[in-house]
Amino acid sequence: IMPYMNLNQAARRRHQIRVISIGFYRMLKSMQTYEIIKSKSEVAALMDFLNWLETLVAKQPNKEGIVMLYHDERKFIPYMILVALKKYSLIDRFNRTVKAFANTCPMAKAFLGKHGIKNCGLRKLSKLLAKSKDGNSTKEDEHENVEGNAIINDNSGPKNQKQGSFEGSANVRAKMVYEMALQLIESESSESSEEALESSEAEVKLLNAVKPFSHLLNSTVLELKDRNDSLGRQNSFRPIFLNYFRTTLHYRVRAVKYRIALAEHGFTLKSLRAIWSDKRKAGLELVLTAIDSLKTEEMAELLNLLDSYYDPSKATIMPK
Repeated sequence: IMPYMNLNQAARRRHQIRVISIGFYRMLKSMQTYEIIKSKSEVAALMDFLNWLETLVAKQPNKEGIVMLYHDERKFIPYMILVALKKYSLIDRFNRTVKAFANTCPMAKAFLGKHGIKNCGLRKLSKLLAKSKDGNSTKEDEHENVEGNAIINDNSGPKNQKQGSFEGSANVRAKMVYEMALQLIESESSESSEEALESSEAEVKLLNAVKPFSHLLNSTVLELKDRNDSLGRQNSFRPIFLNYFRTTLHYRVRAVKYRIALAEHGFTLKSLRAIWSDKRKAGLELVLTAIDSLKTEEMAELLNLLDSYYDPSKATIMPK
């Protein structure tokens, strides 16, 4: 997809592409092969994606599919897909084919919990599974891959391109997710049987293994709505923390934490003002006790911030 804005340094490094301008045309250029990449508009890419999904799922007996993604609880990859589909009124068509999203990150943790996996990237986990399958991995290797102490630079530039597939490619990551899930169920079944799984049997076992970690599309759409509503409540508190956002990273992080805590408990700038108008600071202190994610000193700071904002007779609290 051709991005609307130029890519920042992190995106250029991850995907090994950058945006260039030739005359009046904006294009993507590969930083590995230095060739111009033919990019598509968002709607054209979505239509190709849906056509490919419908063709793929049409070959299945139940004519339904599950999209497997590898992401932890802090990522919002399904939401990104749904926002794009909603923008072009394509969710109903998507729902006719895809019934659920499956997060394979907790699936990997559940299947490999005995190895003590806490947080592991897709590439590191694929290398760990490959070593385990070959029987060449040691406890030190597993610890190094799982904890991320080793820096893997086997595909970071043109000179290293032949050493491995570029993980920034969506095609490569999709194949890694699928193969990783197959390796997980094969490793689980190998404990009870030494015989290799047939291709059709493996796919059935894969579907059954993924289902407990999947979320129906309709529930994900509702979660997206809740997220958007929460963001709206967070944005309502921006005037209170405006001075925090104008200072150091330390205070910006604290402001974001306070806004999220307030929004997740259903508070808005207007609702807290009504409480303060009725019972002043004591009323705010009473309702804020429901927030258990903040420490005592953080709760006191937030309470003083709100009180100084609503009370015109008090000076606004400024960060140091």
